[in-house]
Amino acid sequence: MKKERDVEPGDGMDFDLTHEQSMLVGTFDARREQARQLPQAWPKLWADFAELGLVGMLVPQAHGGSEQSMLDAALVAQALGRGWLLEPFIDCAMSAATMLAGCPPVAARDTALRSIASGHKIMVPAHRAGWRGDVLIVEAHHICYADGVLALVDDKLLLALTPGGRKVFWRQFDGTASGRVRCPGASVFTLAEGEQARIAWRAGDQAARVGRIAEGTGLAKAMLDVTIDYLRTRRQFGQPIGRFQALAHRMADCLILHEQVSALMLAAAHRVGSADGARLLDAAQVMAHRAFRRIGQESIQMHGGIGMTDEYQISHCVKRLLAIELEMGDVDMTLRRLVAARHRADAIEAANDVGGERGPDTQGPATSGQQAQADERGADSRGPDSGGPTTGGDAQR
Repeated sequence: MKKERDVEPGDGMDFDLTHEQSMLVGTFDARREQARQLPQAWPKLWADFAELGLVGMLVPQAHGGSEQSMLDAALVAQALGRGWLLEPFIDCAMSAATMLAGCPPVAARDTALRSIASGHKIMVPAHRAGWRGDVLIVEAHHICYADGVLALVDDKLLLALTPGGRKVFWRQFDGTASGRVRCPGASVFTLAEGEQARIAWRAGDQAARVGRIAEGTGLAKAMLDVTIDYLRTRRQFGQPIGRFQALAHRMADCLILHEQVSALMLAAAHRVGSADGARLLDAAQVMAHRAFRRIGQESIQMHGGIGMTDEYQISHCVKRLLAIELEMGDVDMTLRRLVAARHRADAIEAANDVGGERGPDTQGPATSGQQAQADERGADSRGPDSGGPTTGGDAQR
């Protein structure tokens, strides 16, 4: 722990940064400069991600990946989130890789998986897609430098190759790259249809939600660390303001919220794809909405005016947390789905108890796993212009 030094009247202030502080400032300045530029350039750190094997974590070993678990990928997303993540790790390495792995083995799908694992190409899911004549128009994050985009249109999971399409791109308010591309029909391939397409799309959507929550927990922890350091440094009435009980209690509440959402995120990542995985993911999302908003507001409040300036990292972190909330989707709908699932589970348990008293010949209701699958199918009944895997492009724009 960094030792505090009491400053006596007349003492000179030491403005020299430690080595760790210099690295932090340099990283933040580089990120801020990257967020200001037009996003047509290939992400500089993507080659480093590929060299470390991060981009192929969820790609099957048969296609050059390491086939790690969703929990492993979530831990990486959490670590990357601490540094204001602007690269498409969640969209490509988690969501797109999971979607492709769930599709039937066709040539286009196998080629895309190998390209992701090698780091040579970037594939991302669309948050809006639809046909206009023989042209597929798609919007997605990171599409400005992506080589392909996945879209669920008319119950078909499509892979559109984007290098030959007309692109329009921009930066979202949080610095994330986004854009729109017109793909001719000749560059669009069908990977799966019907129920198989919906299952693969839903798996990618869940992977994206896990990744967003993990990224947010990492970013929130970085904000808490900066705020705690500020409370230990900023002095008022002859002592650090962090010693004031009111501020200390508020910071303790934020730390508790962070631990709660982190625990739920890890549980959801561990159980993703199981019967109770969807319910855990909904619970993690609801808690993430509450925690991220509270941590962002308290961080700015405790910093005062400096927390809202463009030169200070807190303001950029708060904008990214708000963007993550929008990208994860409507929290009210998620909360209603979570409550309904709880009521159905209670009803099933009560019915099974009654059925046990009546005897083994009594026909009981559907199992909780069947109910969860039915809920997910109903929640994913979308049209071709509906929101995709937790991106929320329209809301951000």
